[in-house]
Amino acid sequence: MIAGLAVLVAPAQADPVEDAQRVLDVAAERFEEARRLRDIIELAQALAYSDPGQIKWEFATAYGQVLADPVIGPLVANIAAQYRGGYGRVDLDAGAGTDVAVPASVNAAVAVAYELPLCRVVGARAAGLGGWEDGDGFGSYVLTGSACLPLPANTIQFAYTRRGNVRTSLLAVPVVLEDRRSGDIYDFDLRFYRYRGEHHQVDVMPFQIQIDVSRDEAGGFGAIGSFVDGAPARWRRRGKGLAGDDQVFGFMQFRLRYQDDDAAVGGRDAGTFTLMPFTMDGIHVTPDVTVGGGGGWMTANGTEGAGDMPTVLVEETGAVAYLQFDWIAGPVRGQVRAARDYYPTYDAQFVVDDRLTSRVDYARTHLATTLTIFAARDQVRRQGGSPPAELVTGGAVDAAWSFGRGLHAVARVEGAHALVAGLSTDPVVTQFEVRASAGFAYHWDTRWPPRPVASPALSPVTRP
Repeated sequence: MIAGLAVLVAPAQADPVEDAQRVLDVAAERFEEARRLRDIIELAQALAYSDPGQIKWEFATAYGQVLADPVIGPLVANIAAQYRGGYGRVDLDAGAGTDVAVPASVNAAVAVAYELPLCRVVGARAAGLGGWEDGDGFGSYVLTGSACLPLPANTIQFAYTRRGNVRTSLLAVPVVLEDRRSGDIYDFDLRFYRYRGEHHQVDVMPFQIQIDVSRDEAGGFGAIGSFVDGAPARWRRRGKGLAGDDQVFGFMQFRLRYQDDDAAVGGRDAGTFTLMPFTMDGIHVTPDVTVGGGGGWMTANGTEGAGDMPTVLVEETGAVAYLQFDWIAGPVRGQVRAARDYYPTYDAQFVVDDRLTSRVDYARTHLATTLTIFAARDQVRRQGGSPPAELVTGGAVDAAWSFGRGLHAVARVEGAHALVAGLSTDPVVTQFEVRASAGFAYHWDTRWPPRPVASPALSPVTRP
């Protein structure tokens, strides 16, 4: 009995193989912990160099290895360059003047911005004008705020403008709108990627979108006007155009214009879509003359009704094209442009615009003048037939004289015999008007950091 109990309470004999494996597992775990601790200590030592130049050299060496890669290197260098050279700017403007409709007025504007080569990171502008018109006081204003998401790819820039009682130019294309307008403008710039080198700039999938929402529906017009311009790619040869301008090549450029009158005249809208496979501008014929041009196809229509399936009232397809010459001779610079285009207007109508425009600029030390003249054959397309085409003409002369220190005398005369926006049931009419104004303007601006006079080569980072 006692012997049996002794057998029961006696410890089992240990297995030498299991004990050895257990010891090896514990040792391996301790070794792994020691290795991790050693890595942490080495990292802490690397971050705790007594000489900060050592860390700078380490990063410069790693960056240099990336730049040396024949494929990744140029892309990384170009992306980094998009974030260099940022600057802030402040602009102040003030003025006083008179014109044939406004016996006396004063204006002021202030603008601030911070910009990178990639985009305008943030900006704001406020401008206002006050005066007397037809014996009563009036005021107008423009407020703009902009910002961008400065990513190297999928860059997005947005601007919002609020305007009130702002007069439009008589040279507006293609019809005379209300004399003064109030509304909100939304601008979007979208770009998938930008390569910007010393001699070339390539924008991949650039888009420009503008939405103009009118708050003034006097005469039954207003509502929403939309504009979209885009292309798979746009290439600029920097400084290769006329007088240091860029040569620009567009590939499969498309453009959408749309006039949405749902809130104004009961859902009678008009739109145009244009596609140009290839455009080029700034191509030298001689050192002082450049040419540009392009052509493509267009679809325009006027519709009635809301929803996905509105009724098509009028539709047309056709060709669009432009040809432009620019030249320079001493202090004179000129431009002649011939173009055929289609513009949507109110009440499910659009205008076929065949236009010839000429512009001449003259600049000397203290004097700058500009002369603009146009003549066009405009034909309105509408439901029930097209009225006869109208010949419209116009022009403007601007002049400015500098007294120095930001003070200028300015003057402008503009006149136009142009189409008047009307309903499709109204006859097509034209209107002639002349405006003249003169006054004084003051401008001041500053930039931080100041624009460098020269760009000295950067010295390479050397190991301390």
